[in-house]
Amino acid sequence: MPRSKERQVFVSVDWLAAHLHDDLCIIDARLVPPTESHSRGEGLYAEGHIPGAVFVHWRQDLSLNTKPVPNLLLGPEAFATKMGQCGVDAQTTVVVYDLGNVSWAARIWWALRYYGHEQVYVLAGGAAAWQEAGKPWTQAVVQPAPKTFIPQPRPAMRATRERVLAAVHDPATTIIETRRRDTISAAGGTVQGAYWLPSTTVFASQGAYQTLISEQELDGYLKQIGADRAPQLVAT
Repeated sequence: MPRSKERQVFVSVDWLAAHLHDDLCIIDARLVPPTESHSRGEGLYAEGHIPGAVFVHWRQDLSLNTKPVPNLLLGPEAFATKMGQCGVDAQTTVVVYDLGNVSWAARIWWALRYYGHEQVYVLAGGAAAWQEAGKPWTQAVVQPAPKTFIPQPRPAMRATRERVLAAVHDPATTIIETRRRDTISAAGGTVQGAYWLPSTTVFASQGAYQTLISEQELDGYLKQIGADRAPQLVAT
């Protein structure tokens, strides 16, 4: 599939280490399910983090968690308040990292992009790659100087319920289901006609962390479901 060459999503460990003392906002987005560890994101952050990083809990800080649908993105005013508290304005370069599986960091990357922020990147390999490379690690907590974040929502990046319902019967739209099988079962199913391409499919293990598979491999999966010919994609 054609890709925009100017859109950079990742920065490397070496790049961040070289720019560690620049005017950046580094967001620690590490989360661990309570079934896997007693130490969740806040505990991991307290035990150590990249110097200058602030901790942001995706579910608690950036989501609306009302039934029946949890983890919905905060509205523009609430989101702007949180980003301002993190020291983010229109000129701020943001780097987000997680454990090394790109999952939670990518959520915050998407949220910032949705609200119009261009200079946001994910640290390739996350905390695991950073520590494996022997880069600086600290327990020092920073208090960013507050800034004013002005949200500029991009509705086209977010599929509404009505848009998904229309896509079910639209031959020009391919719907991709990215959740794991157990999550789909717990939710009672998926969108009619959706092709299953779990997010874990696009990860490849590299030591203590994961990297994305190559574009060629990803294109192979997309061709199998005809997504390479679809004028429009919707991911759930």
